Amino acid sequence: MDENIDVINSIWEMISEHSNDFEKSIDKYYRKSTGSYFTPLELAYSIVKELIDSIPLYEQQILFKKKFLEPCVGTGNFVFAYLRVCKEKKFSPKQYYELIDNIYVCDINSQALDIYKKSLSLLVSEWFGIILTDEYFEKHIGGALIVDINSVNPKYISIEETFGDCVVKNGFDIIITNPPYKSLRAESSHYSSSKAHEYDKQKYNIIKQIAYRNFTYSIDGVLNLYRLFTEEILTKYLSSNGFVSLLIPTSILSDKTCSRLRTYMLENTSIKSIKTLSENNRFIDASQALCVTLIHKGENTKKILVNKAFGTNYQKSLYVLIDDIIDKSTGNAILVLTEEEYEIRNYMRRHPIIKNIAYINNMRGELDVTINKNSILNTETIYPLIRGRNIGYYRFVDNSSEFIDEKFIEHISKRQYITKERLVCQQIANMEKDRRITFALIPHNYIVANSCNFISIEDNQDDVDIFFLMGILNSELIDWYFKLTSSNNHINNYEIDTFPIPIKYNKKNKISSLVKQYLNTFNKDLLKEIEVLVYDAYGIPKMQNKKHNSSINNIGEDFFQNSQGVLKAFYNDLKNIYSSVTFEQCENILLEKISIDSLYSQIKNEINLSDYSIVKHLIDKYRLLCEGLVLNHTSFKLSDLDLEMIKSVPQGGNWKNIPISTVQKSKRLSKIVQTGGRTTLYGRIDYSKPSYTITTYFNRPGNGTYIHPIHNRVLSVREAARLQSFPDDYYFCGTKSDILKQVGNAVPVLLAYTIGRNIYEKTGYNTSIDLFSGAGGMTYGFKIAGINTIIANDISESACLTLKVNCPDINVLCGDITQDTIKQKIINTANANGADIVCGGPPCQGFSLAGHRMKNDSRNQLFLHFIDIVLGVNPKIIVFENVEGIISYQGGEIYRSILDQFLNLGYNIEARKLYANHYGIPQRRKRVIILCTRKDIGITPDELFPLQYTPDDDFQISVYEAIYDLEQVVCNDRVKYNSSYISPYIKYLKHNISFEEYLNTIARLRE
Repeated sequence: MDENIDVINSIWEMISEHSNDFEKSIDKYYRKSTGSYFTPLELAYSIVKELIDSIPLYEQQILFKKKFLEPCVGTGNFVFAYLRVCKEKKFSPKQYYELIDNIYVCDINSQALDIYKKSLSLLVSEWFGIILTDEYFEKHIGGALIVDINSVNPKYISIEETFGDCVVKNGFDIIITNPPYKSLRAESSHYSSSKAHEYDKQKYNIIKQIAYRNFTYSIDGVLNLYRLFTEEILTKYLSSNGFVSLLIPTSILSDKTCSRLRTYMLENTSIKSIKTLSENNRFIDASQALCVTLIHKGENTKKILVNKAFGTNYQKSLYVLIDDIIDKSTGNAILVLTEEEYEIRNYMRRHPIIKNIAYINNMRGELDVTINKNSILNTETIYPLIRGRNIGYYRFVDNSSEFIDEKFIEHISKRQYITKERLVCQQIANMEKDRRITFALIPHNYIVANSCNFISIEDNQDDVDIFFLMGILNSELIDWYFKLTSSNNHINNYEIDTFPIPIKYNKKNKISSLVKQYLNTFNKDLLKEIEVLVYDAYGIPKMQNKKHNSSINNIGEDFFQNSQGVLKAFYNDLKNIYSSVTFEQCENILLEKISIDSLYSQIKNEINLSDYSIVKHLIDKYRLLCEGLVLNHTSFKLSDLDLEMIKSVPQGGNWKNIPISTVQKSKRLSKIVQTGGRTTLYGRIDYSKPSYTITTYFNRPGNGTYIHPIHNRVLSVREAARLQSFPDDYYFCGTKSDILKQVGNAVPVLLAYTIGRNIYEKTGYNTSIDLFSGAGGMTYGFKIAGINTIIANDISESACLTLKVNCPDINVLCGDITQDTIKQKIINTANANGADIVCGGPPCQGFSLAGHRMKNDSRNQLFLHFIDIVLGVNPKIIVFENVEGIISYQGGEIYRSILDQFLNLGYNIEARKLYANHYGIPQRRKRVIILCTRKDIGITPDELFPLQYTPDDDFQISVYEAIYDLEQVVCNDRVKYNSSYISPYIKYLKHNISFEEYLNTIARLRE
């Protein structure tokens, strides 16, 4: 490197700052419409360095003679990184001039090109003493390539047209770029007006015709600019011996629409390496998994160096042979795996796939719920309907509320399958779900909707029955195998076709028998036996005793008794705060081998003192979990008089059961007796029923029904959290007063989950902001439903700390929403990340939009600030939740005014009073939920309200099912679970079963 290192670094930092500032300033719509995402200098340098290091040394010595192209240059970071690497080669001044004269760039964004010109002029002047002229820029800079997507009448733009035949002749020797990721499909839900939608639709049709005329390998499925650029670069831009590095979506590796392009790359170039960056990585501001693909043209691919975490020391690289890649059934998917994962996959590939097994029929459901909606009846027929939402792991929820007209059956080609038992799975399963492949056994005469796939088996000589196949298809191995090549939320029949089935296994009857036993008993231990046999069926030696990559689940392990699981969870959570932390550091700090200060000293390059409290509480949480302790199982001290009162109250009783001699000792209680009072006051919880509403005052017996069913104390924090459906590893931070408010004010997690899941399944929208988020009942519920909260805001520091400790991946902003800086930051963050949903529940007791404002109540403006944010974000959906009393407060004027506000903003609205106990929650909590849908998205709010899972008064989840296992656990912060009792509800809160499994269990118990 040049001796004047300070000059080099100062220019480098200045260029980086200019690039970052410009990226932040780009109009959101322009960025989305062009698919532009910029590459930071740090990452650009790593990519360039890897490419240059792969070039033979003798050619590195003449880099200045190589023609370099950046076809999507943006502000120029790949060029500047290339120049810095070349600067390290110490060429002569004349050679540097030749180097710069061989650099050519293009971009669609003229503003970005202006910044590139200024930055390049500054850099080459300071680093090389070269002054660039206007003539240089005219010769070396071009506009859009392939098509100008901003043009009213787009046309094909060739590289020759841009730079001339003399420059393009023989191609470019080095190409490095991050091409635009832009889908060329105009979805009406993404547009604010039908005119804008129609304009883009027509334009994309023109581009489609251009692509069909000029491209061969990248035109399958919905067109995407990154695929067109990849083909153009490899077939037309790159020289016969050139090198290229592409920062592109990982869909190139396994997506079916990329199979022809991927096969061309494998057969006509040498893919040297593929290194992946996970979604929401620290480099690129896009929720898209990416890969750095290094290619050398002029030879065929023989082996590929793969790494699952580019830019980190997380995993060593691994060479994969071409024989482990070529597979027509997967479209020659390129898998980036560990060595052990490749070993497992190769064992599985020895068995025939479903597509090639004649007696297994794999199909889509026979009823299209849109086309055949008139055939769906509410009156009973012999043909119940099964939808995707009814399907879980081994089980299904039979709501028996929808039936199919018998006339429909007469006209369908798949009617022969309806008379048989079938295995059914969802056709849509969120990529974030731990388990995506879940098959349930459906009896005959059920009609399967097109939101499902089904498998039917014919008689066969291999003795493969439906129960054996069910055990195989529900195994962790098949789920893992599917995820290797899945790149979206769909589970397609062609993907199921690729599943290998060990049909020659000599213990098929054993698996079949265990599956039957499990369906009769739901004994989870049977699943462990099935998993062991499935590994054996595939011939995988002793794999069941090995620790696999995190993508293969450890079925049946109890989180709270699995220290390795706790360590892994801690590591994953802490990495969201400090990306350089290692697993070893996490293990040492949880085992108290090092202190938090020692950890900070080891990662001091990333230290942020404001995170100290978050990390401290995160460590506290996981240390408790490592020891198997119950989190937050603390109660509240009662006075002697309180104790005297509650001793007289039986289960289901209240103040009426307290003797008059005790009543006379309390003025408040005496007044209640004289004038009458709510029957919930001084109430003792009935084990056999759901509880009453958990409020922020559950620490006092006189405030409601909070007395433990059998103990003379009020509920502990953990017991109250259970009734609010928080999982057992959800850790509350702050003083006892803080935690009371956090638990009592929360939206029950499962209620939020059911709302969020229904929104996501019906609309596909998966980005939200959460206002007045509190401890995170709504936020966490939406998270596990597959909705990503871009930013959550609350004024309470302790509530924000609780939310961040439990969801380190979520951006939590603590501050007063009435302050312009906080409000604007929320709006900017939401818009920068394309928020689809705004949710929240501002306190409404203290304001009125109808002229009855309470001037002394600080809460009287909060709803208006909520509206300000809605105006600034313009979300597609609003989820507004509040207390039941809002309906009648001030004669209903506030409530009507709120509805009017949403109507005036251009939303369809529907408000309902939801009862938590109707959604599998052991609490009679009532919440008013107002759902608003923007009128242009074509969805009405009534479609988004979730189904009731436990609507019957005679069958609801009881307090007994929620807290009985804690009955003999003393209330303090250093106690362990000591009961063998575990209900389906507790299993769910301990992460032992999924929500679908929990619902299936409820349905089975109701039968």
